[in-house]
Amino acid sequence: MDLEIIDNFLPDYQFKTIQKSLTSTMFPWYFNDCACRPGDKKTQFTHTFFSLKKGQRSQYFSLMEPCLPALRAYGLNRIMAVLTVGTFFNRRTDYHVDLDDPGNILTGVFYINTCNGGTKFKGGPKVKSVANRVVIFDTNFKHAAVTCTDKQSRVVVNFNFSR
Repeated sequence: MDLEIIDNFLPDYQFKTIQKSLTSTMFPWYFNDCACRPGDKKTQFTHTFFSLKKGQRSQYFSLMEPCLPALRAYGLNRIMAVLTVGTFFNRRTDYHVDLDDPGNILTGVFYINTCNGGTKFKGGPKVKSVANRVVIFDTNFKHAAVTCTDKQSRVVVNFNFSR
């Protein structure tokens, strides 16, 4: 399992702009009654910046533009922000892949805030949520989001892209 972890992913001024926007009370988050599959009883809030499959492009897409050259992304499948609320105990979603038929696609999880949550890889490590960190991996690797207990929320942006 190849994981590429990049700390200080974006220059501070670019990161702070994204962080301030995504943690603002005015940012549009949308409630999801499941995290990985219908009926999993794990709720989250999402914002889709871009979806090739659904033909979506958010009015906030420009916020994510500085990330694309930093990821060395030339093809985009999806960019989706995910907010999970803090929990009493760390809970993880089901192990999953982000796309049903990913082909030669990578996933990048970009951490917006530091908390004791993270991303757990099936049969592999847990990557801690550290603000301005990104972990990049083959989209076929099963992973799970881990909620936090020390903050009100855990906020990430998931990129599905090709290089």
